[in-house]
Amino acid sequence: MRRSILRQGKVGRRRVLAAALLAMAGAFGPALPAYAQRVADAAPVTWPPAPAVLAAQHQRAFSGLPAHIQSQLPDVQSVAVVHRGHLAFEFYRTGLTADTLQDTQSVTKSVLALLFGQAQADGHVRGPQELVALRLPQLLRMGADARVQRLRFEHLLTMTAGWPGEQTAQRDRDDDLGWIVRRPFLDDPGKKFTYDNGAANLLAMALANALQQPLSTYARQRLFEPLGIHAFDWRQGAAGHDLGALGLSLTTRGMARLGELVLNEGRWQGRALVPAAYVRAATERQNAGGAPLFSAYGYLWWVSPTAPSRKAERRTAMANGYGGQWIYVYPPLDLVVAVTSRRHAESMSRGQALMLIRGQVLPAIQRVR
Repeated sequence: MRRSILRQGKVGRRRVLAAALLAMAGAFGPALPAYAQRVADAAPVTWPPAPAVLAAQHQRAFSGLPAHIQSQLPDVQSVAVVHRGHLAFEFYRTGLTADTLQDTQSVTKSVLALLFGQAQADGHVRGPQELVALRLPQLLRMGADARVQRLRFEHLLTMTAGWPGEQTAQRDRDDDLGWIVRRPFLDDPGKKFTYDNGAANLLAMALANALQQPLSTYARQRLFEPLGIHAFDWRQGAAGHDLGALGLSLTTRGMARLGELVLNEGRWQGRALVPAAYVRAATERQNAGGAPLFSAYGYLWWVSPTAPSRKAERRTAMANGYGGQWIYVYPPLDLVVAVTSRRHAESMSRGQALMLIRGQVLPAIQRVR
């Protein structure tokens, strides 16, 4: 089942014109070839025009990039580059537009982390140190390993719950609470990073229980609409819960806007949507991380140093999904890059989206003065 939220009011709620077969394979698993759906007449995410000098610099910096992507990076489907608060570059393959919803796969996890910080600010949860069972008492009646009772939100946010890693979606089990928590522990909570879809789905269920409403409803009211994101799609599991490991579809511009929120440490247009201290913690190294990205890990965000010799500099924050879905936040250049790619194993292994970001986009922006 899938819950779609479209803008209401002046724009009006319109039918989804076309829905492709979105991949259900999960964050890191096989995917069907179709990858998008089109939403009609939803107000798009927009930016103010760049000053003339900056706009001209952007145009020169990216002048040859569309042809390069078209011919050399066939996995890449769409790109949005936001520099200094302005849309500097955009690319869409034939059949896609700025209004097309893209299946973000595990980028969902990073958005879930932002929702947790927002819920903390709203008083629905106390913070990462709180016991999960206090917000999801059903855990105490599951007959699972006693270590379930010691799970804190921090363990789910940092992928250190202790369960064996689960990197593929389980269509009939993604939101099966009993199946998730009865899995055998390999380590005590907090001991070791293991990338696990089950932990993210558990976090989503616990947070929704604390909110007493679906995650998608809370996200629309408290995160997406304040950011100007008026169309999205959030997939549900077999038991009817909005998933946390995957399932969120956004426009590429919407992905970029969320990256801007992280770049601005949770503030948007003078308003603190997510506490700055929480955003900093989410995008700082909480542990060494590991597979599948082999980078350090924060709170459901991958992180890496922007300049190893400058320890005080903010780290690069990365939301990553199967096949090459990226929100790449690079503070030194006041830069956000959102990229979507085909969702299959070959695209994942080729890594063309990350090659594009690091090999073409960052050097192009570095030439802008």
